[in-house]
Amino acid sequence: PGLRPEGRGPLAEVADWNGDAAPAAAAPIPARSRRSAPDAPCGLRSVLLQVRHLGLGYDSDESVLFKYCGGSCPRVRSNHDLTLTNLLLSGVLPQPAPGELWHNAPCCRPTHHEDMAFLDNSHRWHKVEKLSAAGCGCVG
Repeated sequence: PGLRPEGRGPLAEVADWNGDAAPAAAAPIPARSRRSAPDAPCGLRSVLLQVRHLGLGYDSDESVLFKYCGGSCPRVRSNHDLTLTNLLLSGVLPQPAPGELWHNAPCCRPTHHEDMAFLDNSHRWHKVEKLSAAGCGCVG
């Protein structure tokens, strides 16, 4: 089930939220200013933006700190990677179909998430589960 705005769907209302409200007039930071250097290691990044810019359909001017993972991971070739490459090159395994990706390097991904709560413009609290990254690691 997907997330739905206005309290419909699998969202839990938060009755006693005591967090400090963030400033209400933050705009998203342009993508190029929040990217890390190409050789920066995998880690937690964050951007302050309005809830409405999350793309989930909520009407809220509240600002939240959205955390995500970014950065590079070391390209260590395992025995599995070497064997898979040999099997693909020798024709034992079929080549990936057009548009199908085969990843042979680890990716920087969230290892766990945290919930996010906010107030909408109708003065209702919403809690979206597992919305923001809470930790990152090289996966794959």
